[in-house]
Amino acid sequence: MVGIFNWYGIPRDFEHRIKAIKKAGFESTSMWIDDDGQWEIDPETIPHIIRDNGLVLEYAHAPYSRINTLWDRYKTHDMERELEKHIDYCFRHLIPILVIHLTKGFRVKEANKHGLEALRRIVKYANDKNVSIAAENTKQNKVLETVFDTIKDKTLGLCFDTSHDNLYGDPKFKIMEKYHNRILCFHISDNDGKSDDHWPPYQGKVDWEDFVLKFPKAYNGILNLEVLPKDKGIEEESFLHESYRVIKDIENRIGRARVSAAVD
Repeated sequence: MVGIFNWYGIPRDFEHRIKAIKKAGFESTSMWIDDDGQWEIDPETIPHIIRDNGLVLEYAHAPYSRINTLWDRYKTHDMERELEKHIDYCFRHLIPILVIHLTKGFRVKEANKHGLEALRRIVKYANDKNVSIAAENTKQNKVLETVFDTIKDKTLGLCFDTSHDNLYGDPKFKIMEKYHNRILCFHISDNDGKSDDHWPPYQGKVDWEDFVLKFPKAYNGILNLEVLPKDKGIEEESFLHESYRVIKDIENRIGRARVSAAVD
């Protein structure tokens, strides 16, 4: 199954985007949880609009502008309450996964006991609500690795972002391979290796052949695009159809690689 994040950089009203995603052939989408009151529509209606248009709602993405406070001993509990609120939203709307960032930028260098203890409580809270937490690889993979190596609970998994890995992975795809059995979802996109552009695959410098070869054998979930147009003048329909074409191509390549590996 293939999907695309509902915001793809071409301004249209929410329901229009959902219908356009469905028309392009995608089977699923995902959503952003707004905590600043900027939604053009009531956020409580968003999951219904997605599902009423025949799409699977794969995950909700939590805001991360204040996520570094998770590691601040004086503000940890405030961030804990905020993440619990987002877990409650997922529980209320039967959204199986909440994607979170563990850090923003390079300010937080290491995971500390205050943040780790809070994350343990957050993971337990999510487990009690039947919601999984997918931590995304961003700029500070050292923090992510410490979290995963410390908290082994199956409720906590990985959202692997190919563009972030192309910028900050050392070596590339190390995080995907190391935590292959904990991957809950993907952010699939491309960039030039210099900036976090999130173009559709094959338009940048991500090594897609290596991605296919190293793709986790046990993952049978959705291949989800998180993309923006490289060509800012492209028409919406063309962008969505081309995005659908390339993610289906990657899906087919993964399938062929699995068949080849099984034969060998």
